[in-house]
Amino acid sequence: MAERTRTLVDEFGSFYAWLEGSYGGGTLLLWMKSTWLEEVLPQLPRQFKGRIVLGLDASEGYAAPFARALYWANPRWALVISPGEGLGLAYPGRKEVAEGEWVSWDDPREARQLEVVPRPEFSYLEHRAYAPWNVPAPAPLPTIEGPAVGAVGWQQGIPTYGLGLVGLDRSLQTLLEVWRMC
Repeated sequence: MAERTRTLVDEFGSFYAWLEGSYGGGTLLLWMKSTWLEEVLPQLPRQFKGRIVLGLDASEGYAAPFARALYWANPRWALVISPGEGLGLAYPGRKEVAEGEWVSWDDPREARQLEVVPRPEFSYLEHRAYAPWNVPAPAPLPTIEGPAVGAVGWQQGIPTYGLGLVGLDRSLQTLLEVWRMC
């Protein structure tokens, strides 16, 4: 990809590729696990307006790398690729109080702080509390649970949804039509 399009690797180890479409349209961030690229790439539209930024998450779905991706991509919309089929419109809110022990969102200050070391010279604290969010559907698609990091986007004014890996091409095409990117 680096030979054909503009790319970047940030301090969290996340990889970005800017895919340019035709004139018009906005910018869409497609955020996914780095291991899913081979499954997602063939399902991307061949023609679209605007820009699609592929963001390959090197973390385990943490909020800090996603917040940084929103900074680098500066998208109009963000889609977090998830297992399942459909559109993620809500997340109930959860916090991790001990390793592997998740409870409902009530007092996020009690959540575990995890030191994450993506590479030897860089580490950060990940606050393991993910806020609840719930939004209306922009398109008539089946629904799945939204991503935990969705509130990060919504708090920045960026409409953020989950998008299932199953049937991704059809679901993405529907959203691109609604957002006038095709």
